[in-house]
Amino acid sequence: MKQLKDIFGRKSSRWLFLELVLVTFALWWAFDPILVSAYVTHLPLGYDAERLVKLEVATSVTREEQDKHFGDFLDEEELLLQKARELDDVELAYSAFTNPMGFGVVGMSCNYFVDGDTLTGWRYEFAPESRMFEVYGIQSLTPEVPTHELTHDCEDDVSVIITRTMAMGLYGTTDVAGRKLTGRVHTYDDGDFKWVNRDYRIRAVVEDVRHYEHDRDLACIFICSDGYQSNTPIILRLRNGVNAERFIQSHQRQVETELTTEHYYVRSMQSCLDAQSDASRRTNVGRTTRRNLLIAAFFAVNLSFGVFGTLLMYTRQRREETGIRRAFGATKRNVFLGFLREAWLLTTISVIVGCIIEFQFAAAGGLSDEYAGVHSATHFWFDSFGSHFLVVSACVYLIILCAVLIGTAIPAWRISRSEITESLKDE
Repeated sequence: MKQLKDIFGRKSSRWLFLELVLVTFALWWAFDPILVSAYVTHLPLGYDAERLVKLEVATSVTREEQDKHFGDFLDEEELLLQKARELDDVELAYSAFTNPMGFGVVGMSCNYFVDGDTLTGWRYEFAPESRMFEVYGIQSLTPEVPTHELTHDCEDDVSVIITRTMAMGLYGTTDVAGRKLTGRVHTYDDGDFKWVNRDYRIRAVVEDVRHYEHDRDLACIFICSDGYQSNTPIILRLRNGVNAERFIQSHQRQVETELTTEHYYVRSMQSCLDAQSDASRRTNVGRTTRRNLLIAAFFAVNLSFGVFGTLLMYTRQRREETGIRRAFGATKRNVFLGFLREAWLLTTISVIVGCIIEFQFAAAGGLSDEYAGVHSATHFWFDSFGSHFLVVSACVYLIILCAVLIGTAIPAWRISRSEITESLKDE
């Protein structure tokens, strides 16, 4: 208590306290969405994206002509896919039925339910015998249907494959092969789009995968379809140990000259990790994340200059006090640790007060909800108000504490090691 009176008895301490309270409030507001976004972005993808390369396929004919002679053009696409499989260092390849998984533009987000329990899941379509799961490296959890058989013997728009999270969320177990699942899907009928309920049979369960870089939901459903799609990208799975970037550089010329047919060619080649990042940057969440990063960087720079400058003045003003303490027997170590102890105590009190003020706004206006789940099977620390507030508050406290201790330690170290006569010369 005496130390608190000594600290707040100084005018400079009171100003520093107010500044730290303001910094706490500002940093809380700026870093809340950044921490949530960083956590979601670094969740595992669920598949081996480092060995995947995306080939963008283009054609010189119109969509109407492709639809009119789709059989001939389908043969050309099969030929192009076969040429891609024969490239050096390529282990597997498949032609994505629509857009490939992981780019934020794939299927629709639909509701699926069993006995009143509802989950939101991403819908993917794959062609029979396409070996999609092998290419991505998605592992089967159903022993009766191993990974290399997941795309075999599937029924068009009848049998489905779901992820672990969807199985656990709806059934509480992954042993659900053969059971029924109802989905509310978007269909086109009589010139109108409408929602209808459709029953599926679960064929197998696979490990969780993420829809795209900023996705928080791991519930996905894979539906077999024998429909025809043209100009679909080709996904290559490289051999073990082959680097995607080096593969692209070394095979660029070969792809341009050899991967062509009469009407189709490969327009571009890109690693799937780079393609995912590009797609994420174009989403609303990606743009919001970049904006939040700029705001957080602005406050971090201001924290560094503002707090460091105030601490420098605060510490140097006590040079004479340091000389007196040294004259009465205080060691250099005790003087230095005394400065750090006061800085820690002042920071802790300031952050607590700042967080109490922030709590009033958070309780009324809510916390960062860019990744709020609707009928979601996955639950994270930011879904609960209590854990969300405590985690962000702890991170803000550590950031400010590190800045204050560094800003205090540098001048305090020099002052504590200066000669007593030098410290007292202005007394």
